Amino acid sequence: MRGTRAVCLVVATAILAPGCASTRPAAVQVAPAPARVDDLNALIARGCFRCLEQAYELAQTRGARPQAFEAAVLLVLRSKELGLAFEDWRVKARAAAPEGDAYALYLTLADAIAPDRFSEERYTLFELGVRNARASVPEWREQLRAGPATELFRTYLDLSLVCTFGRVGESAESFTGELDPVAQAPLYQYALGICDAGKAPRLTTLRTGHPDFVDADYALGRYLIEDPASGDQERGLQRLESAAAAFPRSPAIAVWIGNTHRSWEEWPAALEAYDAALALSANHPDALIGRTVALSQLGRAQEAIQTATRAIDNGQWMVGEAYYWRAWNQLRLGNLPMAREDADRARTQMANARVFVLSGVIEWRMRRLDSAERDFQQAVTIDLGECEGAFDLGIVRDELRRFPESLAAFKQAGQCNDLSLKLRQEAIAKIETGPGTPASRARDAARHKRALHELEERRDEIARAIETLELALSTKASAKRAN
Repeated sequence: MRGTRAVCLVVATAILAPGCASTRPAAVQVAPAPARVDDLNALIARGCFRCLEQAYELAQTRGARPQAFEAAVLLVLRSKELGLAFEDWRVKARAAAPEGDAYALYLTLADAIAPDRFSEERYTLFELGVRNARASVPEWREQLRAGPATELFRTYLDLSLVCTFGRVGESAESFTGELDPVAQAPLYQYALGICDAGKAPRLTTLRTGHPDFVDADYALGRYLIEDPASGDQERGLQRLESAAAAFPRSPAIAVWIGNTHRSWEEWPAALEAYDAALALSANHPDALIGRTVALSQLGRAQEAIQTATRAIDNGQWMVGEAYYWRAWNQLRLGNLPMAREDADRARTQMANARVFVLSGVIEWRMRRLDSAERDFQQAVTIDLGECEGAFDLGIVRDELRRFPESLAAFKQAGQCNDLSLKLRQEAIAKIETGPGTPASRARDAARHKRALHELEERRDEIARAIETLELALSTKASAKRAN
């Protein structure tokens, strides 16, 4: 492996090289099929998904087994990166593999690379294999420095290993002087660009200069969505939608779109995206939970219960969340015994403050005030910022006629609520004067304003409760002194 790239593959803090500054990306669109290039190595170096598919087909036609193998292995990795099913390409890669230990190693490395975090395969025993592979990475990387496959192919495998188990760092000297053909190849630039968000400018440059590399839109969309300071989350969603149009078989991209709308509290759009993911992967845990939450917020409680049940019946991933939301909706429908049962199961899976608040509300509705008090107290103990739990604790203690303790809980709720009000007001001010498009600023500010309105209403409720209790306690004390 040449010296310039050896520097690039150091696991270190990323510093972008000169000439890699961010540029405004071109309008996102689904790329046309790239023109046929009658050169297998050139097609592989171009590196886009459709380029690699064409390279594999052409290599098969020509009987060029090494190139067919490289294209198939790269398509295994690209499928993992895009959240696509990859087993078919894995089978083709094994069938095309030339004889020799080196090619067997390449297959082992491809198997060790983690799939996208929202891919269906992410929830298999594959993860165990990734964790167990970590100790072998240094040896594997050393073996990749030489081998029968092309240097570009081996470099892509090396980058994929580093990006799975660490970070790729660059120094100011990494790309000085004349770049060699491997470092210049779009395939290499893509591998570097998708490694982490610090490489977004490099990936944007690649996408702008190579319209057929629509593969890059998935990573670029994620980078923009995950960076609140980017000020261009709409552009991030457009990137994700472009990737979804180009790779409609990826449930991972659909889940990302759903999660984006969910974070914006755009529930119908979130539901549509989760349904698209579930049409591809019927038991996708993230999509099932996302769909449950969206239906819950839309007031479609019975459908939410049915979806949560599907997640529970799968019996492995996100079961605690599924029980929580099923209990939440059973409570909404007034099915208190079923809500109680599901809340108990949720508490065995995840003992956080919101679970105890839900449990306390169920106990309160069932008029079991002592246990409701314990649940609300536990919620506040876990999280002092659990304003709702403190307010509910005040209500229950008031009904138990424990007035001094009730007053203390309401005062804690008031302090918590006042802090939340302040933080929301600061967030709105920051949004209105910060980066982003007018539409994004209006959307984000509106979300905080909705929460702010609820906090203001609760502030008034708390103030009335405190005033009433203080008056009652003062009157009682005066009466006691008079006697």
